[in-house]
Amino acid sequence: MPQDSGTEWPLTARERELEGVAAALERGGVLLTGGPGAGKSRLLHAALERAERAGHAIAWLHGPLDADLDRHFGEAAAGGGGGSRLVLGADDVHLAAPGAAERLYGLVRAGRAALVAASPAGAAMPEGISRLWVERLVERVDVEALDRSAVARILHARLGGHVAQAALERLWSLTLGNARFLRELVDSALEAGTLRPVGETWQWPGLPREPYPRLAEVVRLHLGRLEPDEAELAGMIALAEPLEAGLAPVEELARAAESLNRRGIVVAERAGRRLRLRLAHPLFGPVLIADLPELTARRLRLRLADAIEATGGCRAEDGSRMVSLRLAAGHEPPPAQLAAAARSALDCGDFVLAERLSRRSRAVGEDPVPTGTGLVLARALAGQGRHDEAEEEFARADRYAAQRVVNMAWGLRRVEEAAGLAAAAVVARPQEAGLLGAQSELRLLRDRTDEVAAAGSSGSPAAPALVPLAAFARIERGDAAGALALLREVRPALGGWDGENRLAAQLLTARAAFQTGETAELVTALDSTRRYDTGHRGETRTAVMRARTYRSAGRYAEAVALLRRACALADPFDWFTTPAWTTAQLAGALAEAGEHAEAVRTAVDARAVQRQAVHYPLAADGTALEHALVLAHVGDRSGAVRHAQRVAVGAAAAGRLQQAVTAWHLAGRVGDPGPAAARLADLAAPAEGRGYLALLAAHVHSLARCDGDALDVVADRFAALGVLPLAAETAAQAARAHHAEGRRRMSRRARVRCAELLAGFDGRLPSWAATPAAEPAADPARLTTREREVAALAVSRLSNQEIADRLVVSVRTVENHLHRVYGKLGVTARSDLAHHL
Repeated sequence: MPQDSGTEWPLTARERELEGVAAALERGGVLLTGGPGAGKSRLLHAALERAERAGHAIAWLHGPLDADLDRHFGEAAAGGGGGSRLVLGADDVHLAAPGAAERLYGLVRAGRAALVAASPAGAAMPEGISRLWVERLVERVDVEALDRSAVARILHARLGGHVAQAALERLWSLTLGNARFLRELVDSALEAGTLRPVGETWQWPGLPREPYPRLAEVVRLHLGRLEPDEAELAGMIALAEPLEAGLAPVEELARAAESLNRRGIVVAERAGRRLRLRLAHPLFGPVLIADLPELTARRLRLRLADAIEATGGCRAEDGSRMVSLRLAAGHEPPPAQLAAAARSALDCGDFVLAERLSRRSRAVGEDPVPTGTGLVLARALAGQGRHDEAEEEFARADRYAAQRVVNMAWGLRRVEEAAGLAAAAVVARPQEAGLLGAQSELRLLRDRTDEVAAAGSSGSPAAPALVPLAAFARIERGDAAGALALLREVRPALGGWDGENRLAAQLLTARAAFQTGETAELVTALDSTRRYDTGHRGETRTAVMRARTYRSAGRYAEAVALLRRACALADPFDWFTTPAWTTAQLAGALAEAGEHAEAVRTAVDARAVQRQAVHYPLAADGTALEHALVLAHVGDRSGAVRHAQRVAVGAAAAGRLQQAVTAWHLAGRVGDPGPAAARLADLAAPAEGRGYLALLAAHVHSLARCDGDALDVVADRFAALGVLPLAAETAAQAARAHHAEGRRRMSRRARVRCAELLAGFDGRLPSWAATPAAEPAADPARLTTREREVAALAVSRLSNQEIADRLVVSVRTVENHLHRVYGKLGVTARSDLAHHL
C-alpha cells in the first residue's frame, strides 16, 4: 500500500555532514550553507537533536531579528556559567542583526557556547558571523544536492521497498537531488497514487501533464514574483528550451534574461560558439507552462516557431521543435516539414513525438515509403517496445530489411527467423552496410564471435558498421591487441563515420587499451568521447565504459552513480550492453561499495530483466559473472565459485576467453585457487605476453603456489595499471604468503604496501582477502545464495508471495528459506534482518 504522505522523512545519506557537525562542536561550531531546498534546516535540526542526545544543553535562537534578542542571549549566557557550554541553534543566521551577531561571536570566542547555524549559499553575513568563520572558530559545511545513490537510499528508507531504476532516474532527474523538491514530489505522487508498488518494486510513470498542486505551489514560492517581461521570457524558455540567446524574441527581452539569470531562475550555457538559455531547474518548466493562459501560450509558440524558422534551423532538433510548436498552437505544417520533423525527433530519441509526427504525415496523404516516414514510424514503435506493430511497418518495404532483422531478433526474439531473413537480404544487396551490421549482431546473439571478429575490415565500405562489432568480438575472444590494431587502422577515417559508430570505436579503443596496458591511449580515447552526443544509446555505452574504468580504480561511488543513470536509459537492442547486463554491473559496483543488501536486490532485478529479453549468451554470462561477484562480497563464497566456474566453462567452450579468464580469476580469488590455476593453464592465450588477461592468470597461479614474491610482483603490476583494489588485495595475499613462509619482514612490507594502496582509493579489503579463504563448513551464520536473496528481498518489505513471484519459486519455498535464515542469524522477525545483511 502507498505510504502515508504525512510520514516523517528519514534523514538518510547525510551521515558525513552529521559527523562533521559533531566534530566541529568540539571546536566551536559549524555553519551549514547550501542552495534553497538543499536540506540545511532539516540537517540543522537533526544535528541539534543529536547534540542533545549526547548530553549537550541546547538553546534555539528562533528569531535573530526579534525585539526579544536580549532574552535569548541572556538565557544562553546564564546557561553557560559554571564551566558548561551551550549549543546554540540558529536558522537563517545571515538575517541576524549586527548586535546579535557580535554577541554570538563573543559567546563562541569565549568558549561559553558552540554555534550550529544555517544560511543560504552566497548570502552576505553580518560581521560577527563572518569573523567566526574567518577566525576558524566555526567550520563551514556545504550542504550539497543529493546524488543518485543518496536519493536511492532515502527513497528505500521512505517507501520501505525497492524503487525501480527507471522511476528512480525520473525522480532524480526532475529534482536534481534537491531535498525539498524530492520530498514534495514523492509525497504528492504517493497521495495521487501514481507512485505505487507494482509487484515487487515501486514504480512511477513520471510527472502528470498538470503538476501536482502542492508541488506546483512549492515551485512557485521558489520562483518568486516575476515581472511581466521576466514571465514572458521564462514562459518562452519553458515551451522550447534551450533557446539561443541570439534568437530575436530573446534578444528583445535581454534585460529580463539578465535579471532571471541573476536570480538563479535561468542559466546560460555555452554550446560551441553559441550561448543558450535554459531554466535552472527541471521542475520550473512544467509549472510555468501550466500557469500560462492558453492564448498567451499560443502566441508564444507561434512567435518562437517563426523565429526558429528564420534562423534556418541550426540545430538537429530545431525541425521537430518548430513543428511541435506549430501543432500545439493549432497550425498544420506542410507534409514535408512533418516528415523531416519526425526524422529529427527520432534522431533525438523522442519516440513518442516521432510516432505522432510520422502518423500525422501519413494522415495528410504522404506515401510513407518514398518519404521515409514509414521507417521512422516503425523505428519509433520499436523504440517504445511495441515490436509487433513495428514488424508490420518494417514488412512494408524491402529497404527496411536491416531494421526489420534487428527488431525481429531483439524485440520479438525470433533469432533464427531473423538470421534467415538477413541472409536472403544480403544475397540481394551484398554491399549494404546496415544489413551487414545487422547480420553481425545476429552472429553475436548466436554466440558466433569468431565470425564477427573476422568480418571487420578497415578497407571495407561497410567498416563503420562492422569494425566496432569486430573489435568487440576480438576483445571478448581475448585478442585485445588485434582489436586495438584494427581500431588504429580505421582511426584516420573516423571523422567520416556516423556518431554512434565513431563513439563505439573510441569506447572499444579505451577497453582494448586497458586490456593491453596502453594507459595513455586509454585516457585519450575516453577523453575523446566527451565530444560526442549520440543520444541515450551513446550515453549508456559511455557510462558503462567509464563505470568499468572507475570500478577497476576503486572509484565505486562514481561508478554506481553512472550505472544508475545507465540502467534507466539502457537500450534493449544494443549489443554493447543490455539492460540486464547493465543492471548486473550496478549490482557488482554496489557490492564493491559495501551496499550489500541493495546489491543482492539489484542482482535479482537483473535476472528478472534478463528473463524477459532475448537470449544473448555473452551478455547472459556477463550478468552471471556480476552475480557471482555480488555473492562473493556478501559472504557466499561457495556460491560465488559455483557461478563463476559455470560462466568460465561456458565462455571457454564458446571461445570467449576474456570472460573465461575473468571468471576463473574470480573463482581462484575467493575459493581454492588450485583448480582455477589448472584450468587457466589450459587456456594458452593468457600465458602469452603481458596483457591484462595474462596478469589475471599470473595472480591465480601465484595464489595457487602461495608464492609471496610472485604476488608482490603481481601487486605492483596491478598498481602500475591503476587497478588499485586488486593491487591492494594481492598485496594482502602476499603478506599472508610471506608470513606462512616465516618471512616476517617481507610480510610487514607487503602489509604496509597494502595499506598505502587502500589509502589511494579510500577502500577496504574484501572479506576473502582479509581472512583465510577456507571457512568451517558448519558455520551457523553462513547463508546459501538463495537464502541471502530471500532475506534481502524480505528486508525490502515484500510479501512472501511477491518474493516467490520474483524468484520464480513457491511461497512454501520462501517460507522454508526464511525459517532457516532466522535460525542461522538468531533473529525472530524481518525487521531484524537488515542489521545482519
